[in-house]
Amino acid sequence: MATEIVDIPLQPGLDINDAKSSAGKILQEFFGVIRDQDGYQRAYHGRQVEKPNVWQVVIDWDSIDAHKKFMSSPIYGPFVKNMMPIVDGEMKSMRHAHLSPHPPSAALSGTTAPVTEMINHYFSTNISQSEQSSFESSMKQFSQVLEQKAEGFKGFAAGWVVEEVEHEGVEGKAKCWLSCIGWQSVEAHMAFRETKDFKDNVHLIRPDSMKAITVHHTEFTAV
Repeated sequence: MATEIVDIPLQPGLDINDAKSSAGKILQEFFGVIRDQDGYQRAYHGRQVEKPNVWQVVIDWDSIDAHKKFMSSPIYGPFVKNMMPIVDGEMKSMRHAHLSPHPPSAALSGTTAPVTEMINHYFSTNISQSEQSSFESSMKQFSQVLEQKAEGFKGFAAGWVVEEVEHEGVEGKAKCWLSCIGWQSVEAHMAFRETKDFKDNVHLIRPDSMKAITVHHTEFTAV
């Protein structure tokens, strides 16, 4: 099982949630094609809170190979071309992650988590296996703190990104861990950051081996 994550910059002023608009019709066609693919499981999508013109799409597949099979099929080219009228520039940052738990619905579905904190933790590509294992244990511990102490916490899913990625804070390519944390609201997340429980445990998500970190919020809706 694998999860695809892609960030799509939208043309300004579009209401993709208006099913009667041209943008809304393109959105419906987009997910209509996706749903028909072998290996598709479920999808979530929404705009980033901090950058509303960035549309984030998250798709659960049976495997990365299932997604790659779709990408190599004859319908993929027309599928991408059909999206271009609403895209401002290039669809970027397509990547895959093995998130646990799978499915990551508790952290990403708008019905359970109205907003999701998306954290990208960047490491050197030569991070050791012991450092990876240590970080995995730390993230598990941090998720338990959230579950036990964080008011407004709704769900957690996380895992390593399969592809090496680029980030300005890391020379060359980077290895990335993605954390998806569901919250009742952005305000709930911000309030937790001011608590002693967060301050006592923030070191768990910011180890010395980490080179950079990015955080944003997305208001996802399950398809």
